Amino acid sequence: MLVIFASQPQVDWSEIFGNARPVEIEIGSGKGAFLLAYARQHPETNLLAIENQPRWARWIGERLARAPQSNVRVLCADAAVVISRFVSDGSIHAYHLYFPDPWWKRRHHKRRLVQSDFAGELWRTLAPGCVLHLATDVRERFAAMIEELSGAPFTIVRGSEPTPLGRPLTNFEHKYRAEGRALYYATLTKPASGFSKTPGVSC
Repeated sequence: MLVIFASQPQVDWSEIFGNARPVEIEIGSGKGAFLLAYARQHPETNLLAIENQPRWARWIGERLARAPQSNVRVLCADAAVVISRFVSDGSIHAYHLYFPDPWWKRRHHKRRLVQSDFAGELWRTLAPGCVLHLATDVRERFAAMIEELSGAPFTIVRGSEPTPLGRPLTNFEHKYRAEGRALYYATLTKPASGFSKTPGVSC
């Protein structure tokens, strides 16, 4: 389990993982189906799971205790706070944001993760040429998230299948596909032109 202390204003990923490999972040890992399978597929990449539900963070931690994966760390926290306060500019190779809570009730809309301020933080912390992978089963939320994320100059590609093709599915994807639900996907890329990439990150 990873703990980031307030006395450490920005994370040094090489200290967290013990190497200088590229770092990807999954926001809202749930039971970790995607996270752990993806980590096994990509041993050359470091994966940070940010999960705000303690029971699911513990669940992933228990799975890692039984079958350790050296390139995975888990943090139980609010992703918006962690990314805005502790993640340095251009230091992330990819974000994975799959099936965020839609917070249906109007009084809970302020809890929705993807809003304009957060979109700016994702843009700031992504390395040039790197990507945000997005998926949801809620058409209205998909359109709203794309609109919020369009406030930053991402290049957006929408699709009907997980991108990149062949990536592991999340627990929700397995469930929703079995139910025949429509799923909505997008890959958002931070353009590489005119930028210098962060050392150690290659997209």
